[in-house]
Amino acid sequence: MVLVDAPTSLVHRPARRTFRFAIVAASTVLAVAGTILLFATRHTGGPATTRAVAATLHVPSHPGPVVAAQGALWVALNGNPGERLGEKPLLRVDLGTGAVQRTASVAGEATSLTRDGDLLIASVRHFPEPELGGRRVLALDWRSGRVLATRGFASPVDHVAISSTDVWALATKPGTLRRLDGNTLAPTSAPLRLTDGRALDVASGAGYLWVTAADEGELLRIDPVTERIRRVEVGGTPASVVVVGTSVWYADSEAGTLGRRDVETLESIGDPIPVGPHPTGLAAARESVFVAHDDGTVSRIDAATGHIGDAIRVAPRSGAGALSMAAVGSSVWISSSGADTVSRVVPESAVGPLRDVLVSSRSSDAALPQGARVSASIPIPAGFNAVAVGEGAVWVVNNDSSTLFRIDPGSNAIVARIKMVDTAEDAATGASALWITHPAVDAVSRVDPSTNSVTATIRVGTMPAGIAASDDAVWVANSGDASVSRIDPRTNRVVATIPVGPLRACCTEHMSLSADSADVWVGLANLNALVRIDPRTNTATNTVHVPYTPCAFVVAGYGAVWNSGGSCGDAVGHVDPRTRTVASVIYGEPHPVGLALAFGSLWVAALRASSVDRIDPQTGKLVSRLRVGGHPVHLRVGFGSIWVDDDTGRVLRLEPRD
Repeated sequence: MVLVDAPTSLVHRPARRTFRFAIVAASTVLAVAGTILLFATRHTGGPATTRAVAATLHVPSHPGPVVAAQGALWVALNGNPGERLGEKPLLRVDLGTGAVQRTASVAGEATSLTRDGDLLIASVRHFPEPELGGRRVLALDWRSGRVLATRGFASPVDHVAISSTDVWALATKPGTLRRLDGNTLAPTSAPLRLTDGRALDVASGAGYLWVTAADEGELLRIDPVTERIRRVEVGGTPASVVVVGTSVWYADSEAGTLGRRDVETLESIGDPIPVGPHPTGLAAARESVFVAHDDGTVSRIDAATGHIGDAIRVAPRSGAGALSMAAVGSSVWISSSGADTVSRVVPESAVGPLRDVLVSSRSSDAALPQGARVSASIPIPAGFNAVAVGEGAVWVVNNDSSTLFRIDPGSNAIVARIKMVDTAEDAATGASALWITHPAVDAVSRVDPSTNSVTATIRVGTMPAGIAASDDAVWVANSGDASVSRIDPRTNRVVATIPVGPLRACCTEHMSLSADSADVWVGLANLNALVRIDPRTNTATNTVHVPYTPCAFVVAGYGAVWNSGGSCGDAVGHVDPRTRTVASVIYGEPHPVGLALAFGSLWVAALRASSVDRIDPQTGKLVSRLRVGGHPVHLRVGFGSIWVDDDTGRVLRLEPRD
């Protein structure tokens, strides 16, 4: 029975989401009891490998359920086992920086998290109202964490799933499904009784809902339209369930096996796959099924062949605690409540062979020369910025103050402030103008440097992110539909829209590109790839897959295309534009974000080291490191200098040293 009917407000689903590569000030991190550190992990020996662990976040206390999208994740903090129920927040972590962007109070502890477009759906054990039976379902804004609607239930609701426009809430015992309106969380039909025993998990896929009835040894398929239930006896103790393509997978926690069934016929596919004792959870990531174990490891199974790989260690064997998983693209994020970590695991195929890469050593960091000096520090408001250099100025769009700052490189002073209406993602100069992308409104602004005013607003693809200008074109990477728009600066019109990947390549929170008269290169994080566009034909001609995820920036020059891993890996890749293959990968850069080519070197904004690193582009050797502090993100070149955007509230001007 529903006890509480008190939506804070109706949920409004914006037609577009504003995506950004955000940085937050250190004070925000300290407010939740410490910073979060991000580091890459490579080979370590032993029976369980860490080779597939691409990154690990250290979080303040006992992370539980986790849900992720490209660029950000939400993780629920839980109390110590056996501790009295208290209020534990949700944290939104920026995967570009490893910093906490937001905290959200849910007046209790979350037991499950899932994403529904612009919404974060949470099941919460409520505090301090035990008379509610222990559970509420909350809808929160994905970006801000603001609670938009809430619904309370008399019996525990432990899992939620999304099907079409509905939210389905599963009560464990007796197993009962409730259909809730996706906007208000109001029940839209009578509770659907599934079993008198325990229903341990619910998943949505292939047009159905799937529930494991553990005590009856059954897998249930529910038609979300008619609510018709079809049961199939699978035996054992089915617990977790996921759907991959045309098959549904379920874990037998008693037998330590995985079973597979055809989603339409419900016939068994192959023999049960042994995965070891007590599998505790499943996650489906494209062509993979990941299995969590109670010893701090996960296993990856190829969904097409059923082949199981080596165990992947994400937490120490002793004290790993419960593992929770959430898939994004082909990878999965895994929280360990005992180790206080959240780790990203990628398929082994995405991890390049170490013998084929260059390694940037940090062992002699103390002896490295600085390579440059800070000649000016220009204060601006802290927060996420978009930066460009050219057309007589340094331009910084500060989203927190909704202001475009014009900096005079002659005086290193701000000489103009222009109010902006829409949030910016990236900026570029060329064709006598400044160009700014606005993901929330699917548009690009053209700013006239002679008047400091917006002279045109141009509609492009969905969620424009990166932008670059060549001699006769402005190129815009549309992260919402995996395309690139070409703008003719003479007419301010889009003259071509170029698909650069399948639909599944969409919706990263950052999509960078680089352009000149011969080539346009765009990074696709969801495909682990760089795509070349021929500007003469306006077609994508080559896709180069890289052995890491290019989550940050792309630059071209010195006979190479360079791209950085950002939050997705401590890697800077080098693609040969002539052979259109990966020439080398520099591993070991501490969270590389911004890139610049100037003065015979590749310059890297190394976020975790708070430094700007100088790399020899011929050898991949780290030749100097300048500690600048703060959060260095963007690098731009112009007026004989390198310009660094520090999102804690500075623009730095660097003068290179030989």
